Amino acid sequence: MKLNCMGEICPVPTLKVQSIIKNLKPGEVIEVIVDHSCAVGNIIELMDEKLYRHVVTEVANGIWEIKIDVLELP
Repeated sequence: MKLNCMGEICPVPTLKVQSIIKNLKPGEVIEVIVDHSCAVGNIIELMDEKLYRHVVTEVANGIWEIKIDVLELP
């Protein structure tokens, strides 16, 4: 699933991610595109490292892609 949050300021991207990750199942991935650095930090803070893995890539100057996936729980 892709979530385009370009042009949206905090806390909108974080709130959108928060509502979507609740419904993700283990192995599912969401790709979030943002263009505000504060949104990147806030989304990363939202991640519970026991449940979610994330990778942040600056795909262009000032544009970040955050890939979030749900980890398999024992």
